[in-house]
Amino acid sequence: MLDNFRVYLKNLLASFPAILFAITVHEFSHGYTAYLMGDDTAKRAGRLTLNPFKHLDPIGTLTLLLFKFGWARPVPVNFWKLRNVKLGIIVVSLAGPVSNLIMAFASGFIFFKFGLYKYSTIITVPYHF
Repeated sequence: MLDNFRVYLKNLLASFPAILFAITVHEFSHGYTAYLMGDDTAKRAGRLTLNPFKHLDPIGTLTLLLFKFGWARPVPVNFWKLRNVKLGIIVVSLAGPVSNLIMAFASGFIFFKFGLYKYSTIITVPYHF
């Protein structure tokens, strides 16, 4: 039982900075895209920042640590301030998930380009890559 907890804690501590970075970039992407499309609500609320503590939800962070499922505080967006409301809703909504995909591909590229998969204890990769 104690060994399982140690492994869980080690994996959590190793992955928490990456999770924190991903949450921050995801929420920042929503706010910045809305700002580029004419809505300054996130900027006025002080949420147009890469400071992770502005985006963390206390309960969402706690559930992330305990159950590996969590959430961030959503960036405020007033869709009626966007220059093109219909297109803006779609673009702002997709900005976060698209930023996640970009981060996933970039980190995967770095992971394989520099051979970091050789040192992973979690991910096993066939040697023919």
